[in-house]
Amino acid sequence: MIAASKGNKRAILDKKLLNRIFLLSAAGVLLVLGAIGALRAARPVVDSGPVVVEQAVTDLVDVETVEVTPAPTLEPITYENTVTLLVDRVPVMTFASELAAKQTLWEYLTSNAISPEGETFLSAKFDCELILTQGDPTVKPLEAGEALNQLAQNPAIVPIRVTTLRTEKSESSPEITQDVETALPKGARIINQLGTGTVTQTSLQVVYRAGVLLETGASDTKTLRLARATMVRTGTYTKADTSGTPDRLEGVEGKSKGDLKFGYPMRGQIVHYFGYVNGKMNYGLEISNSAGTNIVAPGEGIVVYCGERGAYGFVVDIDHGNGFVSRLTHLSDVQVEMNQRVFIGDAVGKLAEDADGGKPVLHYELIIDGIPYNPLFYID
Repeated sequence: MIAASKGNKRAILDKKLLNRIFLLSAAGVLLVLGAIGALRAARPVVDSGPVVVEQAVTDLVDVETVEVTPAPTLEPITYENTVTLLVDRVPVMTFASELAAKQTLWEYLTSNAISPEGETFLSAKFDCELILTQGDPTVKPLEAGEALNQLAQNPAIVPIRVTTLRTEKSESSPEITQDVETALPKGARIINQLGTGTVTQTSLQVVYRAGVLLETGASDTKTLRLARATMVRTGTYTKADTSGTPDRLEGVEGKSKGDLKFGYPMRGQIVHYFGYVNGKMNYGLEISNSAGTNIVAPGEGIVVYCGERGAYGFVVDIDHGNGFVSRLTHLSDVQVEMNQRVFIGDAVGKLAEDADGGKPVLHYELIIDGIPYNPLFYID
């Protein structure tokens, strides 16, 4: 009985538990349904017509400014003992020291102390007021090279006045005078005087400032050389037959020799006289002898030429004065020198061997006022 009563009590307890669980479940369902209904009631009604978009109002939010602690200020770099260059009271550049400024300015001045091609440099100077004053210690000074580069690129910063001399030379053409000469063979020409034109020089001073032409001075013209005419003489001498050999006294006689005395320069055989030889003019005496034969001065005078002269071989010219000159050719073992005074009969040299192996020949010319004449008219 006791067991049956215990079973009845347990059954009653189980029913009570189930009733509680059911009530709790129903309450939970009601709560869920209530929440769903509230959500549906809160959802906006969807209108199928045009959609109107309203601009949202932005809420302004005050942001509190936060103060930032500033970084510590650096001390500025300073430069001691600098100087500033003032050009016409205007500051243009700063240098490390007064010495550096003066050295830079001197180098700049000397580099501009030049003149254009064709002109002569006269002077150069600064064409402005230069003042060196104490510089701002916070301004970095320029190096010399940097300062010179700036001045070279812009010369107007520190203008320099350069004065030069411009010279121009001009020469006129010489006058030519022509005359006839009866002692010269026909057609031959001789220039007694080589002419020159008048040479003048025009000079004027030129001033440049900062490399730009500023002004030119008055011109001054001077005559450096006077004109001199070219004197040409054309020969007219000829004879009927020029194909043979000349006579002993062929040709014309020139001016008087005055007190001058002439002799033969060498003993030997005269193989050709002055004049036409087989159609070609021979301008002197040709005397033949053995190589090594002594050659002497044909008259008193001064040696005015002593040296080689083409086909003539070694030549000695003796000036006797009054326009008379003796020319001795084909010499060897010469015993005189330039500007030496010789007297008639003095040793001059010896007859040289013939270059072609033939018989040696002395060629003797007597030139009067630049024209060869027959020496036999003047030999005593």
